[in-house]
Amino acid sequence: MTTQESSQRSEFDQLVSAVMGTITRRLGGEEQAAREAAAEAGGIAATERSGVYLRLDLPVPPGGLAQATEAVRPVEAAPVPTAAVGFPLMPAVSSGDGETLASQQAVSGQAPAPAEIAAPESAVVSFEELRVDVDGPAPTMTVSGTVWRLTSGRLTWLAKVRKEPNGTYAGPIKYRDGNTALRPGTAIRVQLTGTPPLQPMGALVTFVRPDAPDEVVRYAQVTPHFREVEIEYDRVSDAEQTVEYALHDHPVRPPDLPNTTLTVEDAFSRQGIHVTRTRGSNEIPLSESVNGTWSDIEMHDAMQRHWSAWKPGPTGQGVAQWQVWTLFAGRHDEGPGLGGIMFDDIGSAQRQGCAVFSKSFISERPPNDPDPEAFARRMAYWTAVHEIGHCFNLAHSWQKSLETPWIPLRDEPRAFSFMNYPHDFPGGPRAFFAGFRYFFSEDELRFLRHAPARFVQQGNIPWFDHHGFEQARRSAGTGPLQLTLRFNRGTDRQQAYRFGMLEPVIGELKLTNTSGVPTMVNRATLRSDELSILVQRDGTTEARVVQPYLRYCLRPEPVLLQPNESLYEQVVLSSGLGGWQISEPGAYQVYAALRSARDGASTATDPAGGQILADPITVRVERPASRDQERLADDVFTDTVGRVLALGGSRVMDDANDVLREVTERIPDAAVARHSAACLTTAAAVPGKVLTTRNGAVSVEAAGTDAEAGGQLAEHAYGDLGAAADTFGHIRLTHDVTRYAVGLDELGRRDSATHLLDGLATTLEERQVKPEVVRKVQWERQQIAEGHADR
Repeated sequence: MTTQESSQRSEFDQLVSAVMGTITRRLGGEEQAAREAAAEAGGIAATERSGVYLRLDLPVPPGGLAQATEAVRPVEAAPVPTAAVGFPLMPAVSSGDGETLASQQAVSGQAPAPAEIAAPESAVVSFEELRVDVDGPAPTMTVSGTVWRLTSGRLTWLAKVRKEPNGTYAGPIKYRDGNTALRPGTAIRVQLTGTPPLQPMGALVTFVRPDAPDEVVRYAQVTPHFREVEIEYDRVSDAEQTVEYALHDHPVRPPDLPNTTLTVEDAFSRQGIHVTRTRGSNEIPLSESVNGTWSDIEMHDAMQRHWSAWKPGPTGQGVAQWQVWTLFAGRHDEGPGLGGIMFDDIGSAQRQGCAVFSKSFISERPPNDPDPEAFARRMAYWTAVHEIGHCFNLAHSWQKSLETPWIPLRDEPRAFSFMNYPHDFPGGPRAFFAGFRYFFSEDELRFLRHAPARFVQQGNIPWFDHHGFEQARRSAGTGPLQLTLRFNRGTDRQQAYRFGMLEPVIGELKLTNTSGVPTMVNRATLRSDELSILVQRDGTTEARVVQPYLRYCLRPEPVLLQPNESLYEQVVLSSGLGGWQISEPGAYQVYAALRSARDGASTATDPAGGQILADPITVRVERPASRDQERLADDVFTDTVGRVLALGGSRVMDDANDVLREVTERIPDAAVARHSAACLTTAAAVPGKVLTTRNGAVSVEAAGTDAEAGGQLAEHAYGDLGAAADTFGHIRLTHDVTRYAVGLDELGRRDSATHLLDGLATTLEERQVKPEVVRKVQWERQQIAEGHADR
C-alpha cells in the first residue's frame, strides 16, 4: 500500500468520524455542548457559521464507512499539471484573466427553475462535505466541498462567494480537483440555517447548472474547525523551547492588538486549524561526548529514530497523518545564520518535522531595540510557527509565483503573515511587527482551510507542490549579476556532460558580479528559496522541479561582491523530494533561475523583480556498463538511497546503507561506488551523534565509529582525488574530505588526516580552484598538525 493510498483512507476515515459524531450529536445534547465548549477554547465562537458541514441524507452502515470501502480503492483524483515546457513554470489553464475556466460562468441571479433535490445515496458508495468560511476570525469568503463516490472517485471544488442582500452567499465555482462530473454546477448559492444553541446549524446549497435544473443539497455543521492536527514538541537539553508568547510583551505592535498570550497551538486554532499538543514535551539529554551543533544528516536520523508518532508503512515508507514534530535544538552546523529548518523523513512522507535553533540569530538582542529581551522571545515564537507552517505546505510570502498551481496566487512581500520574513519586510522587523497581528494571509488561510487534504496533510505530497502560483516572470535580469550552472568535467562533442549509469549528478552554481562596480548581494542566496531549478528529459513535454530534501530559514547576510568576484554553491540534481529527476539513460536539459539577489535581500526590495537565468546545460546519462549496474538500478533509484546520497550519509538508514555497501562490492569501478563509499565513510568513521532510547529514556549520544572500516571505505572514495573531483565536484569533495580529516584527527589519526588534506590541497590547486579555497584547506591541515581543537 502506497503512502498516497494510505493518506486517502486516512482522510476518508476522518470524514467517517465526522459523520458518526454528527449522528451522535443529533441523538443527544452532551456532545453538542462539548463541541461548543471546545470551539470557544480554540478561539472560535460556537455561534459562528464557518466550519465543516456534512451531507446527512446518507445512511451509515453498522460497520462504518471506512470498513465498507476497505476492499475497494477509490478512483484516483485527476492529475494536476506539472511544469510546462520551458522555464519558468506555467500556470494552470485559465481564461486569461487569472481565473480557471471553471469560473467563467456567472452565478444565476434568479431563483432556480425546477430544482432537483439531490437524491439520497448509500453511504457505502458516497459522501459529501462542505466547508463554509464566511465569518469568524479572518474569513476568506470561500465555500468549498469534497464529493466522494466509490465507483467514480472524488472531487474537491471551491467557490469565492459574496453575501447577497437576502442573507445568502453566492459565487462561481473557481477551482476543481478530481472528477468534475461529480458536481457539474458552475456556481453556488448557500443559505445558512439554524440558531445555536436552540437549533443546529445547517446549510442549503444550490448548485447552479445552466444546461440542467439546479441541484439542491442539505448539510449540517459538524465542527467549527477546518482541520485537526496533533503536534509533538521535544527539546534538546542545551536549547530553549519557546511555544508561547504574550502579545503585549514587546512595545512595537499594532495599537489595538489584544493583550493575551498565544501558544503555538493557539496561533493555528484561532484561524480554524485546530492544533492540539500530544505526546512529547521531553527534554532530551545531550551527552558530554558529542558537540552541540546539528548536521542535516543528524536531523534526519533523529526524526526517524525518535518521533513517537512516526508510522512506517508496509514498505518502510511513512504513512501520511495529521501529525507534526518540532524539535528545539541549539545550533546547526551552518552557524547562527540558520534559525530553523523544515525537514522530511524517508519515503514519500514529507513535511512531518521541523527544528528551531535557539542559539541562532533568532535569539540575538538588537542593541537599539526598546526591549531586546522581548524581541528575542518574539522571534523565537515566530520561528516556531513559521517552520510548522512549512509542514502544512505553506510557502514563503514572497515566493508564491513559482512552482506548480492549485489556484492562482500572487507574491505577498508586504504580507503581515507568519510566512513572511521580518528582516525582508520593507522597513525591517520594526515595520513588520508594528502591523503583524499573528495571522496568516488570506491566500494562506484559503489554502489551509480549503485545498484538497492531500496538499496540506503532513506526510503527503512533497513540500511546495500544488500551491497556487501565477506564471513566474520570464524577463531575465539585466543587472550586474550572472548565474552559471556547471560541472567540474569536460563535455562531449554535443556539448553535453556525460554521467555513468547510477552516478549522482551534482552540479555547481556560480553567481558572478560582471559589472565594474561592487554590488551588494545576499551571501546565502544560492541556498535560499530564491533559486529554482528544472530538469526536462529529451522527448518529454514536461519539466520537473528539483526540490532539495531540506528547507532552511536563513538570515540574509549582505556581502559586497567585488567586480568579477563570485559566490559558489553545490546543487544535487539527480534526486530530491519529487524522486529521481535524472536516472534513466538519455539526455536531460537543466535550467536554473535566481530571483534577483541584489541588496542582500529578496525581490521584495528589488524594483526590477526579474529573474537571473543561467544558460541551460545538457546532461547525458549513459547506458548500463554491466549487468550488475542494470540489476542494481531498482535498489539505487529509491527515495531512501537517493536521500542518503544527496545528504552525504546516514547513521540510521540501515537499508539504504546496505544497498550502498552492495554497490561498492559489485561495481567498485563505477562512479556511484565512490559516492557510496563516501557515504559509508561518514557513517563509519566521522564522529557524530544520534538519538538513542534505553529503557524508555531518550538521549543524544555519540555514534559508534570504526576507524579501520572507515579507512578502507575512504580509500575507495578518495584514493584517487582527481577522479573523485570529477564526480563529486570541487565543493562537495572539499567539504566531505575536510569533514573526514577532522574526524580522523578526533580518532587520534593525525598523520592520516594531514596526509589526506595535503593531497586535497594539491588536487584543488592543479585543477585551478580559487586560491582562497586551497588556502582554507591548508589552514585546516595546519590546525590539525599543530593539535588545535578550536578549528
